[in-house]
Amino acid sequence: MDRNSLRFVEASTPSPYIEVSVVDLNQDSPEEERVEVNPLYRLGDVFGKLFDRNIEGYEQLREVFFDVCMHQIVRLDLREGLAKEDFYYSLIIQDIEEGRYGEQARERFSLFIKAEKKSIARAYLQLLKTGNYLETFRKVMLWLYPQVFIYENNEIAYELLVYLGVGESETERERTVFLREMFLPMQETVHWFYRHHFGIIDVDETMLVDEVIIF
Repeated sequence: MDRNSLRFVEASTPSPYIEVSVVDLNQDSPEEERVEVNPLYRLGDVFGKLFDRNIEGYEQLREVFFDVCMHQIVRLDLREGLAKEDFYYSLIIQDIEEGRYGEQARERFSLFIKAEKKSIARAYLQLLKTGNYLETFRKVMLWLYPQVFIYENNEIAYELLVYLGVGESETERERTVFLREMFLPMQETVHWFYRHHFGIIDVDETMLVDEVIIF
């Protein structure tokens, strides 16, 4: 149900043992938009005076104010246990999905699953804080591709060789373009290797017949 469609009212016969008044205790969701609540169950010190039944007058205003208060309590309950950075992650994800980083970034971002999107947002927030793009890029690649190997070319500045250990496909190519543009500066060149590693002399694991790429 849409949370905004719910209307919270003070329970006519509240129970001292449960906050939401329901007939069936096994009920795990509201059957209708009207939800009866005992405001004194957890917050008696606050709501005991605000919603004192012995005070008469302004009944309609009190009902509206009660609904507003309960909606706020619901939002606070849903956020309990979340750190401030969790909100930053959600804002970054929302901005990308709404196209604020460009339409192509939005389309490519949709190729990642929910957990991967959060990893990307976490890494991007770290990049904004530290500015260390190589370390951040390394961490996000390890989160997304556990078999990844990243090599920095010592002979040519701003050149990376990245082995992913996954099959090459159009989807993977689009995902790597997104990661390249999101985390690395424009002058950085990246050579991507998917299923097969490039050959390294004296490293037997990379010199297997039919499983090596010449670079």
